[in-house]
Amino acid sequence: MKIGLEIHFQVSGRKLFCECKGEEGTKELGSFTRKLAVVSGERSEKDAAALQESMKGREFEYRKTENSCLVEMDEEPPHYPGKDTLETAIIVSLILGCKVVDNVHFMRKIVIDGSNTSGFQRTGIVGLHGVFKKGTSNIGITSVTLEEEACRKIKEEENKVVYSLDRLGIPLIEISTDPDIRSPKEARDVAESIGLAVKQSRMIRRETSSIRQDLNISIRGGNRVEIKGVQSLSQIEKVLSKEIERQQSLVEIAGILRNRDVSTDFHIEDLTNSSFFKSSDVFTKGLKAGKKIFGFTLPGLSGVLNNGKYRLGREIAERLRTVGIGGFIHSDELPNYGIGEAEKKEISKRLGAKNEDAFGLVSLESNRLSQCIEIIQSRIAEAKKGVPAETRGANENDTRFLRPLPGSSRMYPETDIQLIPLDSEYIKDVQRKVPPTVEQRVSHLESLGIPRQEAFVSLWKEYDDVLESFVNDFGSPKVCARFLAVVFASERPDVVKASTLLERFSRGNIPSESLEALYREGVFIMPGGRKIVLKKNDSSNYVLELHGKDGNKEIGPDFKFKGQSDERLQKIIKSVIMKNENLVRERGDGSFKLLMGEVMKQVRGEFEGKDISDLLKKMISEASHKDGKTEFQDAGKR
Repeated sequence: MKIGLEIHFQVSGRKLFCECKGEEGTKELGSFTRKLAVVSGERSEKDAAALQESMKGREFEYRKTENSCLVEMDEEPPHYPGKDTLETAIIVSLILGCKVVDNVHFMRKIVIDGSNTSGFQRTGIVGLHGVFKKGTSNIGITSVTLEEEACRKIKEEENKVVYSLDRLGIPLIEISTDPDIRSPKEARDVAESIGLAVKQSRMIRRETSSIRQDLNISIRGGNRVEIKGVQSLSQIEKVLSKEIERQQSLVEIAGILRNRDVSTDFHIEDLTNSSFFKSSDVFTKGLKAGKKIFGFTLPGLSGVLNNGKYRLGREIAERLRTVGIGGFIHSDELPNYGIGEAEKKEISKRLGAKNEDAFGLVSLESNRLSQCIEIIQSRIAEAKKGVPAETRGANENDTRFLRPLPGSSRMYPETDIQLIPLDSEYIKDVQRKVPPTVEQRVSHLESLGIPRQEAFVSLWKEYDDVLESFVNDFGSPKVCARFLAVVFASERPDVVKASTLLERFSRGNIPSESLEALYREGVFIMPGGRKIVLKKNDSSNYVLELHGKDGNKEIGPDFKFKGQSDERLQKIIKSVIMKNENLVRERGDGSFKLLMGEVMKQVRGEFEGKDISDLLKKMISEASHKDGKTEFQDAGKR
């Protein structure tokens, strides 16, 4: 098994080839429509993937936006790439140990699914032949490229796709690894580690949708398959595991078919006027729409179209759906769809199917039958060889067919952008901006007392600088780390609010247990009905109030929550010990954990946990036995 990754990161700032802002969701300002056609690549050949896409004959509608211009509309040549964007791509290349190229030469990659108004995507190599260390493994970095993001798809109809131009042209850095990865789990770990390393440039957009992974995988006996659009790290392992199962199944199917009399010479009949389908909603719906029903033999395919383990029928149906042909049904999934066992036998008999033969049924217009049969014949021919080379799209846990794997025919030189020279002095200047490695940064945060796991989280979420600053200002690294993990998990972190609460905690104005609730809800409720409230005053500054039976009062900077009413704490602990006297007598110091829980239920938030713990341990120790009774019980009698 061999696995390689293509990881895409959107870069912050302006768009790649114009001065428009790189933002999604901006106001729409009208629309226009286009149809795209296939052109030959540099070698005068047409790419197979582009040819299949063109077979759909779809129209594309583009919604103009406030952050798009004539460049996105393909009505004006591209401008010179942004300096900051190019510098970021160089920094990423250096982070990954790549050799930076002498000249960036942009190429055109043919794409006619409508996601680019021009029918191609501009892409230029910046770095080559890097090495990324992950544990004891060295993962080769094939290339780091700088390219333009595609349009954002709004909706898809039968013969039309609607796109927004707001995303088109946002700078995209693509990192391609060598096929050095050997398991789905390792693929996830490598993707996470590379992502964390690249994020240290601080020029990668933070939105979840701004990072995505394409996966390349091949197993023994199969060709390379590319899986597009894996959006999250957690999805990588699931999708790859399912894809491995699919490919192993296809290799086994190929072995079965080699021992059978498999043919693509189908016997085809028009079954429109037969009575086989009167109870089938799938086919009666097609008949009402003016379609016909055709049946055809599938020689040698019985039991491999769908038997629970092998699902060649789904593979065929996916191919048909890409050209708008639905409703393909085969004998391995019958009886079903309103077709009973008796009808299944009659159809098989009428088509002349033999013992190892299956049959297929399809509802479509007569003029599309030849296209349908050709696609099925092509997929069966591939099934006899094993795993075909193809591009598939990622579902939540598995994949679906998109198009054949593209080849070199889809690339040709970009003539509107001059070569961009990268001289050695410029590279030396950029080298000075390369950030510390992840391990160097984590070690530094650990030296401040921040736990290692929280340090990694802060790097991934890019608030490590804030965390370091807060620890320097307020101390308590563990409290700061835990609290900021909550703050930066929210959609819009409020650093001012977080700073106010940590500053008040450092003064002893509020207990650490209150931080999360005060940040999220603005109130922390304590036993006995008292509560701390966080709100803004007339000057828009955050203030704290203590609400209780005696009324409300502001918690000023000099207020000390710590040590409030020590007599009350002693009284509560004494009561808990007397309530559990048998436990204290039997276990002594071993009763601490249970008693601590009971005490905390009564005083949560009023005292610091360490103060409670120290006093409880002391009072348990003092509760010595006298004639089988605790000191407190004996004292109570006196």
